[in-house]
Amino acid sequence: MRFTTPIAIVASMLALNANTVQAWGAVGHTLTGQIAQQYLTSTTTSVVNTLLSDYEGLLGNVASWADKVRFLSQYKWATPLHFFDPQNDNPPEHCEAQYVYGGQDSVNALFNMTSQLVKYKKTPPKTTAATKHQEEVLKFFVHWMGDIHQPLHDSTPLRGGNDAPIKWGKKKSNLHSMWDTLIITAYLDDTLNLAKTYWKDVSTWTVCDPSLLQKNPWSDVVDSVKTLCPIEWASTTNTLDCSYVWVDYSSTRDYSTDYFQNVTGKSSNYL
Repeated sequence: MRFTTPIAIVASMLALNANTVQAWGAVGHTLTGQIAQQYLTSTTTSVVNTLLSDYEGLLGNVASWADKVRFLSQYKWATPLHFFDPQNDNPPEHCEAQYVYGGQDSVNALFNMTSQLVKYKKTPPKTTAATKHQEEVLKFFVHWMGDIHQPLHDSTPLRGGNDAPIKWGKKKSNLHSMWDTLIITAYLDDTLNLAKTYWKDVSTWTVCDPSLLQKNPWSDVVDSVKTLCPIEWASTTNTLDCSYVWVDYSSTRDYSTDYFQNVTGKSSNYL
């Protein structure tokens, strides 16, 4: 299923909107899903239309589903899978997205969901329950692909910035919420010029480094889906925490001024 790369492209361009401090919200996830929709193959589009018939067959319409159900008892198992918290991560001095096979995080979740999608592709579901499960796997995949490209979803200190207070004009917020919500909201109000120069680097996100494929324990997945590189995406996003996100952090700084201007003006360089 070739919908991984477009989500990665758009998600890495923007720190998208959120309704809570814990995950991207409807606006950001919807945007990534809508762009990804344009890159689906005809075969994948047909499968998506069938699976997501209750959502008009649109990835954007299901991209926030995982946030909506995360506090329901039957989905609490998925709570830690919205994040990737590297053990040795200490921005801005040191950023390291160390992968732990089998960990409870978004990287392993993406491998797991992809593995299940590949199995369903080889052996289509034959029961209503199996079809429902396939639908939920797809919805989780779309959502976590968005989460993994928010820098503070790949950052360990102070709960990914949730416990790092900031000022945004006259508002009080935190670093995580700012990257979730405030930057993109202000940016959309200001301009829709979405870092055009970034697109020249898109090709580097579409195929995994051969050395990563050889070392990856999820060999059954990457053999079938050569574009699946969640640890590489997480590592790239994690470097932003040292190069920009956490640099000169201060709880008294007004982040709505120079910080905002720099992140929107330099997004093509950083992302």
